[in-house]
Amino acid sequence: MPREDPAERDSRLRIEEANAAHQRRKELILHIAALLVISVVLAVCVWTIVKTNSTEEDKKWAVPILSAIVTGLIGYVTGRSAK
Repeated sequence: MPREDPAERDSRLRIEEANAAHQRRKELILHIAALLVISVVLAVCVWTIVKTNSTEEDKKWAVPILSAIVTGLIGYVTGRSAK
């Protein structure tokens, strides 16, 4: 197996570092977007449950969505800490 010369190694390492940084940026943007969507849905559900003139029909869809979000967040947090 031929040895990699230093210039090729440096070039390969720069490319790998750039790819890793790009991947981290993509993951950060994805996490922020998901957090924003979940936050908006969570706020709408809480607002629907809390407001005084909301109907029982409104609360019927808001409560299960709210519990699904809370359950998902708890599962995410406990799953991540167990690793």
